[in-house]
Amino acid sequence: MHKLKTFLKKFFLIDDTPHKIAAGASLGIFLGIIPGEGVLATLILASLFRFNRLSATAGVLVFNMWATVAILPFSAGIGAFIFKTNPQELIDNFNSTYHLGLKYFFSKIIFLELLLPLIVGFFITAGIIALAFYFLIYFLLKYKKVSFR
Repeated sequence: MHKLKTFLKKFFLIDDTPHKIAAGASLGIFLGIIPGEGVLATLILASLFRFNRLSATAGVLVFNMWATVAILPFSAGIGAFIFKTNPQELIDNFNSTYHLGLKYFFSKIIFLELLLPLIVGFFITAGIIALAFYFLIYFLLKYKKVSFR
């Protein structure tokens, strides 16, 4: 509990504008949820957009990998709804084909019928979560005085 309190204290005491801190954190959260993205991509994009790199790194590390697994059913549901297919079928097909290797993974059938709905679902889900965290963090930094004593 003490480590978490120390982490939050350091996070909310970053010396930057509330927008840059919140934007960096939400970028990190977004890229932490998207499968395959990580710390390096987060640092590069945060630098390009001039967001706070420390908050972006914190966001990607907090949401990296475990969030991808936890959000898979929601992403499959959204992707299946958009592409008019069954979400459980998407998850089952993904689980049965990911071990076949890149040669089959990027074949036309697997890409269009499996990966594209999942990718679209992940982008929409991650975007909504990152946007919600942007507003939450921005509000906390801008309008509330967070105390960690």
